[in-house]
Amino acid sequence: MSSGIYVATAGAIAQSNALDATANNIANAGTAGFRADRVTFREALTAARSADVISVNNGATTIDTRPGALSSTQNPLDVALEGDGMFAVNTPNGPRYTRAGNFRIDAENNLVTSDGHKVRGEGGANIQFPPDTKSIQIAADGTITADELGIGKLELQRFAQNQLERQGGSLYVARGAPQDGDPPKVRQGMLEVSNVNVVRGVVDLVKVSRTYEALMRVIQSYHDVESRAARELGGPK
Repeated sequence: MSSGIYVATAGAIAQSNALDATANNIANAGTAGFRADRVTFREALTAARSADVISVNNGATTIDTRPGALSSTQNPLDVALEGDGMFAVNTPNGPRYTRAGNFRIDAENNLVTSDGHKVRGEGGANIQFPPDTKSIQIAADGTITADELGIGKLELQRFAQNQLERQGGSLYVARGAPQDGDPPKVRQGMLEVSNVNVVRGVVDLVKVSRTYEALMRVIQSYHDVESRAARELGGPK
């Protein structure tokens, strides 16, 4: 079999992964705190018969850590982070981290995310509001006051980029200990919007789709040539 089909197949797989990442970015362009995935490729020696054949790997997906713009909502339960860091939340699978600060109060008066995960206070405790709370203030350091009564402080953590693994739209699991450093500032009444550039995303989607289709045509061409060769050379002499 020609080594060219290995190169084309590797390229098609890589472009398929890039297509999935790009489509997911566009789908989450309106998700608060979402950070885009970026797929990068590098050359790799193939296992083909020719030792000098080079293809691409499947692509390494990394998180685009550039912050999204801050949008004013005037909602006291909406909070954004200015600087490097994340909110901590409790999930059935353990602590997770997010930049999405579109919080709400659940039926038990706990502060929760839009998905219902309880927001963690310092030490991992839930943040619970007194019944019939009328005034909520969240300071720049994450301290929460309800009707002038301090009820807790948001747990804010910092991680290196390679320590975070996406689990859902804007939820991450940490693969390592938090880093020391200045914590981010909390901005009440604001949300960080997605850092996805929709125009760029659509352009990338079209470009990747066309590249993938072109590689699939190359693979089909190799298949047709080898099928014809097998019929013509393998027939009766």
